[in-house]
Amino acid sequence: MDKNRVKLDQLALLYLLLITGGKFLSLPSILAGDVGHDSWLSMLFSFLWDGICLCFLLWAIKLNSKANMDISAILDKSVSKVVSKILLAIFFVIFMLRTIILMTSCYEMFSITFDVSTNWIVYVLPVVILALFAIQKGFNAIARTSQLLFGLILLAVIALLIPPLSDVEFTQLLPIGEAGWGKILQTSYMRSFWFSDYMFMYFVMDGVKVKKRVFTPVLVCFGIGAVLTVLLNVIFVSLFGSFAPQFNMAMSKIGAFTGANSSNGRWDWLTLAIWLLSVFIKIIVFIFCAYKCIEKIFDKNFTNVNWIVALVIFALLMIPMFVSTEQLLSTVILWGIIPFTLVQYLLPLFMPLFTKVALKKTEVKHE
Repeated sequence: MDKNRVKLDQLALLYLLLITGGKFLSLPSILAGDVGHDSWLSMLFSFLWDGICLCFLLWAIKLNSKANMDISAILDKSVSKVVSKILLAIFFVIFMLRTIILMTSCYEMFSITFDVSTNWIVYVLPVVILALFAIQKGFNAIARTSQLLFGLILLAVIALLIPPLSDVEFTQLLPIGEAGWGKILQTSYMRSFWFSDYMFMYFVMDGVKVKKRVFTPVLVCFGIGAVLTVLLNVIFVSLFGSFAPQFNMAMSKIGAFTGANSSNGRWDWLTLAIWLLSVFIKIIVFIFCAYKCIEKIFDKNFTNVNWIVALVIFALLMIPMFVSTEQLLSTVILWGIIPFTLVQYLLPLFMPLFTKVALKKTEVKHE
């Protein structure tokens, strides 16, 4: 596990990139279609649930700091191996679905915004190879890469969000709560699939170098990520009003309001390209976690990349060639909302208890 060990500060910076990396594409238009200009409130409630669950998960990581048990060992000792494998299978489905959604969104952004069209297999293959390289090198390599790129990506996000503020009409957000608070809360729950980016922490909790400060760095980065994401949504619905549901790529559309169009071209394309690095980091993290799920389900610890597992992941990423993203969102994700909620919002609340039970059983066994 040495090559997978990461510092808590690295984990926090990576978490911020994951938050901003996946919610600036099609989610704002989807939420706008659900609750109109109140979509930012729905997003705010989603982050509130995330914040609560994150605190419990960090508590579990702190309890586990000396034992360094992985998620599989904790669940095996606390809720049985059968339940553990069921939960890991749900995790695997979530990570693969989120990877597929992210990749299709990026594919659409390349074709629409950058006017670049390519074959889906040719598009997916390099990403999978890069993810497998990261798996081979260990999670520490992903964390170091995100730490190296963090400042550049954050500056790109700020450069995209600040210029459009001069064109924003905040009156577009009034009256607040017009969609109805019940509808807003329901949307927050039904679109929860897009949130809970802290789930990757389950699969590195045995390799986190914990110091005295456990909550502060992660919660600060979570807060910054939440503020930036809600701000983007506010800007998006304020700029486009009732037309917001028709524009899938929110960050791309906001980039057009930078006032940077000139005879020299649009410089916001450069900042968009830099920001997209965070999306691909998120894709690699999700593939890493999906790979680890298979390892733990079958009780294996591959010393090298297992090519059978790699081929299974690659084959699953071919789903968009046969099923549209809209079908995935309206069928698989909708029907899976209850089991997804189980691992996204219920499991974190019980993780401190499960960790204590696992620690106690480990101590008794050693005695």
